[in-house]
Amino acid sequence: MSLDLLDKFQGTLISVAIGDTLGCPFQGKLRKDIYSYFKDFGEFIEGYKDVFRTYTDDTQLTIHTAKALIQGNGFHTDNFIREYVKWLDDPPIGPGWGCISSIRKLKYGIPWKEAASNSGGNGTIMRIAPIGLFYCTNLKGLKTTAIKSSIITHSHPAASAGAVVIARAISFLLNKDPITGFSIDEFFEVITSSISRSQEKIWEEFIVLLKKLKSNLDMPIESGLIKFSQAGVKSPYFIEEYLGQAFVHPYAISTVLCSLFIFLKRLTSFKECIFELATAGGDSDTVGAIGGSLAGAYFGMKNIPSDLVKLVKNHKKILKLSENLYNAFTKRF
Repeated sequence: MSLDLLDKFQGTLISVAIGDTLGCPFQGKLRKDIYSYFKDFGEFIEGYKDVFRTYTDDTQLTIHTAKALIQGNGFHTDNFIREYVKWLDDPPIGPGWGCISSIRKLKYGIPWKEAASNSGGNGTIMRIAPIGLFYCTNLKGLKTTAIKSSIITHSHPAASAGAVVIARAISFLLNKDPITGFSIDEFFEVITSSISRSQEKIWEEFIVLLKKLKSNLDMPIESGLIKFSQAGVKSPYFIEEYLGQAFVHPYAISTVLCSLFIFLKRLTSFKECIFELATAGGDSDTVGAIGGSLAGAYFGMKNIPSDLVKLVKNHKKILKLSENLYNAFTKRF
């Protein structure tokens, strides 16, 4: 890898927090309603900074994941459980049921295999970025660790599939330069092959949806979000009232598809990309965090506007944590 990896590590983790922070105030709102608040999102942020005062559980658990990797020089179940239990004392900000119910059980000594929720929610994917970074040169370890870290809290195969895809996408983007770009064909080949040859029916269904996403990249963002915002969601979780609306469902697969779609539609500007992610509608903070990890891995720290970095609570600590994760990576690999 010839690019500045420290710059990319820092860009990835801070962008999780930027996307999460920008998306937080709009969680649960339709995209069309979000856009009724402003004509220019950048001006809105500048004029209403108090609205963007915090990130959520997405960034909190990303931080704890990074700390667990640093402490163990890689994945160790006990370190991950310990860090996730510490999250309960942060305290959690806007947690999803799958994460918090599982981690509360872990706190009281219930083994993770029993504590894990059979949830296909996006709670494992929102925290996966440090694993995509740390295992970027060890793709077998990346996949294994993405799955192992996921099933601690979410035993559903959709959650682990989403975690693998985003971790692999991050590792791919770390070695790409936004000046020269990358092959969309290669990108989709990489992420689909990361979950191929699986016994899980849902993983195979996910591959079909990823290929469908690729063939629809010419759609406007609004149209694409309407098409994919509940992709893969089955009864009784499908939300009928949001059919035909840009409102991203918190299901793992739909969230990943929408995050990928927006990122791939805005490859020329970090600012434009993160703004579109944060205003996706529905689970906007998590789309911001997941898509933010992709944007950060691609654009790197040097291409992120300083005003967006400074908007993030504890941004200096997150940048230092990114440096520590990078140092742990260089020592191991």
